[in-house]
Amino acid sequence: MFIPRTLAELDRRPGRGTLARAVVVAFIAAASLFAILSANITLGQENLEAGQIAERDVRAQRDATFDSPSLTEEARRAAAEDVEPLTVNIKPPADNQRDQLAALNSLGRRVDRILSLLADEQIDRSEAVSRLMRDAPQLSMADRQAVLDLPPDRWQAIVAGAEEVLASTLSDRIREDQVTSLRASVQELVTTDLEEQERAIAGRLASSFVAPTEQISEELTALERARAEAAVAPVQVEVRQGERIVTEGEPITVQQLEVLDELGLTRPRVEANTIAGNALLATIVAAILVGYLWRFEPEIWHRNRSVLLFFLGLVVSAIAIRVAADRALWAFAVPTSATVLLMGILLRNSAGAAMAGGLAVLAGVMNRDALEVTTYVLAGGIVCLLVITRAERLNAFVRVFVALAATNIAVTTAFTLLGNGDLAGALQLAAMGLLNAGGSVILALGSFTLLGNLFGIMTIFQLLELANPSNRLLRRLLLETPGTYHHSVMVGNLAERAAETIGADPLLARVAAYYHDIGKMKNPLAFIENQGGAHNIHDDLTAETSARIIAGHIRDGIDLAYEHGLPVQVIGFIPQHHGTSVMTFFHGKALREVGGREDVVDERAFRYPGPKPQSREAAILMLADGVEASVRSLDEKDEESIRAMVDRIVDARLEDGQLDDAELTLKNIAQIKDAFVGQLLGMYHSRIKYPDNVVPMEGRREQEQA
Repeated sequence: MFIPRTLAELDRRPGRGTLARAVVVAFIAAASLFAILSANITLGQENLEAGQIAERDVRAQRDATFDSPSLTEEARRAAAEDVEPLTVNIKPPADNQRDQLAALNSLGRRVDRILSLLADEQIDRSEAVSRLMRDAPQLSMADRQAVLDLPPDRWQAIVAGAEEVLASTLSDRIREDQVTSLRASVQELVTTDLEEQERAIAGRLASSFVAPTEQISEELTALERARAEAAVAPVQVEVRQGERIVTEGEPITVQQLEVLDELGLTRPRVEANTIAGNALLATIVAAILVGYLWRFEPEIWHRNRSVLLFFLGLVVSAIAIRVAADRALWAFAVPTSATVLLMGILLRNSAGAAMAGGLAVLAGVMNRDALEVTTYVLAGGIVCLLVITRAERLNAFVRVFVALAATNIAVTTAFTLLGNGDLAGALQLAAMGLLNAGGSVILALGSFTLLGNLFGIMTIFQLLELANPSNRLLRRLLLETPGTYHHSVMVGNLAERAAETIGADPLLARVAAYYHDIGKMKNPLAFIENQGGAHNIHDDLTAETSARIIAGHIRDGIDLAYEHGLPVQVIGFIPQHHGTSVMTFFHGKALREVGGREDVVDERAFRYPGPKPQSREAAILMLADGVEASVRSLDEKDEESIRAMVDRIVDARLEDGQLDDAELTLKNIAQIKDAFVGQLLGMYHSRIKYPDNVVPMEGRREQEQA
């Protein structure tokens, strides 16, 4: 998890100053939220739709007369539908009648010929069927079989009945769109002198010869309908003052929306109860969040840029929710989880959870008290925080996407089932859930580094970069002060091991150890680990002068750290790693110089400037620094000697009060001692002492390779 690395606050005690700060922050946050919540009563249109259930009765506050677009459109549509289709002639009715009757008579003669041949046994029945299929295609298969069973005179009666009804039908004009209906009616007009089966055959035969005399012209019809629509004057609607326009509990119609818009009632009036409700809600949300940070997150609360980041994220997210509010689908696409993720990454998971709760409340209110949206925002945010707990690699964001997408889809599906929603709606909401998850992860991943740099909050990726041995400042430390570099690496190993043991941040402890002594690069030979056995300059200086030189590496280290752009959280370890401890060697030298008279030597001149360690990691660094240097000076580095030295160094720091502000328990201190001993034993493990005439395996390999 990415957490803030801040210097300790000088004073966390409540007082007038902190209370005034809380009031100011809460007021600014509440004012911002109030403006966002009230945007729908001061700007734009209310989100009313046709079919929406009215929440209250609405009456006209004045007389009004206006043209109704919907009623005008309806009247013009009716006028267009009343226009008969315009046609162009295919042939005159008389010609059409003559041609179709002639075709019917020709078919009758061909069938009569086939029946005669069949009766004279000149052809068999199968050949007769084949000829009917060729010469009388208008007859269906069933009718062909029935005709072959009829005497020739009955066929002639059928043809005569068909001619009679066809002649009467074709005497008038026939539009092409009337052909289907006429063919159906022709079958009912055949004379009743025929038997039922014969009437059916005659009706079907006659209907097959019904042909149109006129063809519809789409172009002419469209022009005529357009002229009919243009001739319709706008329909006016008159409303009287006090007239009820909308009834509570009933669906709002399109015409009612037009009346409301004309009267300006879709632009809601600024009502006192709405203003009061928004103001009270904004105050409650802001006050709870401010109180939460003040009471439970002092590391965030006492750092102005962290507070600014938190409430800036809240306000920006609230604006996004306000823009998408009451838009059925887009309300689910707002990437509020990105803000929750950023708070968890850059501040703390607990701050992210508080942000999720605040945004959920705001989303529910701005979407007309929608429990679904509230649950959606809250569940998505909390799941993101649960998954991002150990986000030490970028692939953690892939896990966040999968978990957030699954949560979004689950929430929308649950409420769809509760509301008996349709499948199409559920699929649309699921798509918005995927869009929300993707947008949230991309937005958080793409902005947390930028925001971290902008607001001075260190992330794990910065720590990993600083821990890289190829870092420019570490390379300088290695080349210019190799002894200090080796010491820093050893201290880093000790600090990391101890931090892991007590549950502190091991990576932060290691990085702090790497850079805690960079000030020694300004005067390398003033420190014994860089003298390489050369003359010690402190042998020629007074104890107080030496103490000033040694203490100067704190100031020089801070200057060098700022020069190279180290994060302020890492810089804070430089003055803390010695705290206000005494430079015992030079203090003892000063006492020896004055014959042991303690009243002559001012101990304060031999203390480091401090401050004391303000965090567990800083305390571990102080102890690791002292332990590593002291154990290195031991002649015998067995477990007993190492443990005795570790106990002496740690107990001395504890008795001197250097660990008072570090929030370490006695159990933690015992664990740190054990961790140091275990690590030092590994670092200074004994080797086999080879005889002078025996070459160790490593040396033998080197000789063989040479």
